[in-house]
Amino acid sequence: MSDRIINNIDDLHDMLDAAIQLEHATIPPYLTALYSIHPETNIEATATIRAVLVEEMLHMTLSANVLNAVGKSPELTAPGFVPEFPTRLPDGETDFSVSIDKFSPETLETFLKIERPSKTQGDSNHLGPKGCLARTNLSAFQLRAVRPKSAPEYSFYSIGDFYEAIKSGIEYLEELANKEGETIFTGNPSLQVSSKYYYSGGGHVIEVYDKETALQALSLIIEQGEGHGHKIFDSEGEISHYYRFEQLKHRQFYRLGDEPGQPSGEKFEVDFDKVYPIKPNPKMADYPKGSQVFAAASAFNHNYQQFLSTVNKAFRGEQDLLLGAVCGMFRLKDHASQLIRNPIPDDPTYHGGPTFEMSYEEASHISREQCISETAK
Repeated sequence: MSDRIINNIDDLHDMLDAAIQLEHATIPPYLTALYSIHPETNIEATATIRAVLVEEMLHMTLSANVLNAVGKSPELTAPGFVPEFPTRLPDGETDFSVSIDKFSPETLETFLKIERPSKTQGDSNHLGPKGCLARTNLSAFQLRAVRPKSAPEYSFYSIGDFYEAIKSGIEYLEELANKEGETIFTGNPSLQVSSKYYYSGGGHVIEVYDKETALQALSLIIEQGEGHGHKIFDSEGEISHYYRFEQLKHRQFYRLGDEPGQPSGEKFEVDFDKVYPIKPNPKMADYPKGSQVFAAASAFNHNYQQFLSTVNKAFRGEQDLLLGAVCGMFRLKDHASQLIRNPIPDDPTYHGGPTFEMSYEEASHISREQCISETAK
């Protein structure tokens, strides 16, 4: 087989579709862990997960901009876009599942695995093509990001390796197109989302029109997730997701000049007892019909459907809806609280939790001012 994962424009479209699905797949577990934390406790953990969530939305937006630039529209409302949890993401030699669960030491370890850095060059002899590993159990993996269409016997070692394969594919296909006096960047420029439509404290939206801006967008995703070249801080002094979560593990902040795994900054408290005991990977069938927990779970799913529908419209030309979508993600807190703070009537050991079981509907709109107010809460 080719050493490349992406060999034609259909492969590229498939991988970019998978990128949007992959970035979204991190949102339900991060959002659930965030809302499982008791109010006014675990301040650093809450701030960390919240910041990562906003940047995952940014990564979805960047991936959508690249996909639109190469001539295909995103689709977040297709059946199967939201995986059934537990699910598997690109991982290392030991498979792991990503669950909907409370904030805990085990959950934190899963978050570190999700954001794990790529292998170093010295370890590259252990990898398959473009940062892949051979698999014998790929039927257990739902996400297309794990199973590249042109190399179905492989999965990626890390999310960073996944994006490096996309970057390599873009360079290869654009070079072929240029030799014919053409380009792969044939998408409608009016579909690009700009920073005007995205409210975020971390990172910025890159509009994609050519190879250079596409590679910039994908490199930003890698840098914010696992860190660039295994560096803790990026060129703007921002810390990557992986090392943000490592700070929670060590209960200590990184400072400029620190080595990975050795933070030397201020220490802080992480209290895993100040968390609601939600049921891992709950389903609507776990909640008695007519109960408060059932009603709250239904309302949460309804509003999450609206969130995805809004994002989908924003990526397909109605960019002004994106601010409301980011806001809508955090407005789910009220419905999540009604779930997470209440025991399940037939299983009182556990509290309720979001199920993320979808049937898509039209979304309502929200203003920029409402969004900024809500996301600041």
